[in-house]
Amino acid sequence: MDLKVIHAQLPDRIGKWEIAIANGKIQHVAESIPEAATQTLDAAGNLVIPGFVDAHMHLDKAYLLDRCQRVEGTFAEAMRETLQAKRAFTTNDIQTRARRAIERAIAFGTTTMRSHVEVDPVVGLTGIEALVPLRDEYAWGITLQLAVFAQEGITNQPGIPELLRKAMTLGGDVIGSAPYVDPDPAQNIAAVFDIAQEFNCDVDFHLDFLDDEEPLLLPLIITETLRRGWQGRVCLGHMTKLAGLPPQELAELAQSTQAAGISILALPASDLYMMARRDTHNIRRGVAPLHQLVQAGVTCGVATNNVQNLFTPFGDGDVLKICTLLSQVLHLGTIAQHNTCLKLATTDAANAIGISPYGIVPGSPAELVILDVESVTEAIAAPPLNRTVIKHGKVVAKTNVEQQLFPC
Repeated sequence: MDLKVIHAQLPDRIGKWEIAIANGKIQHVAESIPEAATQTLDAAGNLVIPGFVDAHMHLDKAYLLDRCQRVEGTFAEAMRETLQAKRAFTTNDIQTRARRAIERAIAFGTTTMRSHVEVDPVVGLTGIEALVPLRDEYAWGITLQLAVFAQEGITNQPGIPELLRKAMTLGGDVIGSAPYVDPDPAQNIAAVFDIAQEFNCDVDFHLDFLDDEEPLLLPLIITETLRRGWQGRVCLGHMTKLAGLPPQELAELAQSTQAAGISILALPASDLYMMARRDTHNIRRGVAPLHQLVQAGVTCGVATNNVQNLFTPFGDGDVLKICTLLSQVLHLGTIAQHNTCLKLATTDAANAIGISPYGIVPGSPAELVILDVESVTEAIAAPPLNRTVIKHGKVVAKTNVEQQLFPC
């Protein structure tokens, strides 16, 4: 046994527990494990959770506020100004900003991340060329999936499918797009699935996000998923339009989504900021109702999306803070609901991007976070700064904040 964590509080369990780790995997979870270990880590009665899985992030667009005009605060402005900023992107620039985001994520306890990497005629292949080396460089602390992403459309620009294929050959793990910005969403979706079949990879779409009256694209994705036999390999981010559906329509779509094995990720920090701009009263929240989707059996997760750019001009990459936000906006305040929130950022998010098994169970990767609280509710109520992070069965990050008071 390489490592044994003792005196641990675990989600959904009563009492103190021990976790035995060997060869980077969890071997045993029990109230007492008598076998000795090379190293023992005392959780001291604090909460131990699975590593956070940030299943939807944009490392190449992180920390852009200092170079973009912010006058309107709209989606159109964010698209326009970010496209302009991409003209100056270099490998070094992307890597500098991405390293900052990755290192913060590791310290917060994110042990797996899927980052979208934009490919278009403006930025070319610079994003994928910048991030592939970082995937290897930071493998000690985080598993990084790279999703090749057509943000600016496919059918409206020549040569995009070929450019996407080149990015996949350079090291892309997943293929995706934002069909709602394309003049021909159906053809955009078909082109992405074509590449997915060619490279035998998963698909990740930004979908049903814009604040307009256009019909949902989800039915197209469901049909195409079933036609291609891609069940269990499709993930959809945003899905904000689901928040405005009548209960019966939502229930029917949830059932179809679950049957197709499609997962859904809410990105509340971005979705709350961007959505319902045209509502004059009774303003919609614009966050996919994950609690209802989960009850219908849909695999769901919650993720960061962006950090300090025009799409999300705030944030620090801490997924636990996103859990707090989700809990507030979806009225998830009970103990059971808080446990659901945490799963949406850990085990459920892992399942949403094809990682299984995952969690504090034998056979899962030894990816853990020790939080300086005693319960899930405490963690979500006020995310603690003090954290110890374990990846591959080894401690890879530790944060201890010292506070001093000086009474007069």
